Amino acid sequence: MRLGSVRIRALAAAALAVAGSALMTLPAHATPRAAAAPPEVTLQAGLNDPHDPNIAVLEFLPESIKVAKDTMVTWEIAGPEPHTVTFVPPGADGPPAVDTDPSLFSPTAATGPYVGTTLVNSGLQPAGNATSVAKFSMSFGKTGTYTYSCALHPNMTGTVQVTDDTQDSQQKITKTAKAQAKQYLAEGEAAEKKLVAAKAVQTKNADGSTTYDVEMGSSTAHTNVLTFSPTLRNVKSGDHVRFVNNSSAPHTASFGGALVPTISISPDVMHAVPGPSPQTLTPAVYLNTGWLPPKTKQGPPLAARSYTYDVPSPGKYTYVCVLHLPSGMVGEIDAG
Repeated sequence: MRLGSVRIRALAAAALAVAGSALMTLPAHATPRAAAAPPEVTLQAGLNDPHDPNIAVLEFLPESIKVAKDTMVTWEIAGPEPHTVTFVPPGADGPPAVDTDPSLFSPTAATGPYVGTTLVNSGLQPAGNATSVAKFSMSFGKTGTYTYSCALHPNMTGTVQVTDDTQDSQQKITKTAKAQAKQYLAEGEAAEKKLVAAKAVQTKNADGSTTYDVEMGSSTAHTNVLTFSPTLRNVKSGDHVRFVNNSSAPHTASFGGALVPTISISPDVMHAVPGPSPQTLTPAVYLNTGWLPPKTKQGPPLAARSYTYDVPSPGKYTYVCVLHLPSGMVGEIDAG
């Protein structure tokens, strides 16, 4: 009996030694899937500056993660800037975008572990004026690298590397996300200071009037600044205000106070009301540029990214970007 016990203890010790040497070969920060891998990992889709919601980070935080097959991956979309988490099958013509495919506003859930052959989409989240954190979850059933994007911000992309048995720990994912967020928020804060400090672009017209340009925010490699600039204080009757979108996100300039719709995908927000540029500002009437598309390397031209209003009389004309109203994107024209 005593010899048997000694043999059992020896075998157990040998087994532990083999297991220990196997674990030592795992990459740093990787979790053995068969051991204590968490059933779910969480990351962020975008981020607004907690001190200034006009600054939005347009990145998945972190941009790249590694998970084992069948691990549930959850994206938290805190807002107020909305985003999508959108996977498309191979062969798709570039990143999907809601301005060309409005169906992407609505969710298309995975029917099982994702293998890369179908569209899977969170839809635009958070919806409306929701204050709770939206979540979107899916798992992966096949090894490989999967690229995804935000349909509202096509330059916002991420990757999920799926393996058979190892993955990033939640600790590593969270640490990387915090470091990236800190860097990108500083980048956005510097861009906002530059935007609001810039002098207004003014063009003198042959009839003696002046056209003032208002920038519809600005963009950096990782952020959007959701601020109209400048605030116009010296506009005269007969002058003109041209809204120009040189940022990487669509925007509207919508007048009418309580008459302005709050649903950004409604036709009277996506399209110009009452019609094409230019239009005359009229108090207590809903006026809208429609979605002015972002500036990209491929276009569109300035004429498609701008819209002009004529100022007929003194007064204060308040306007908003319906798409980014939850982030506080509002402006005013003070005509004397």
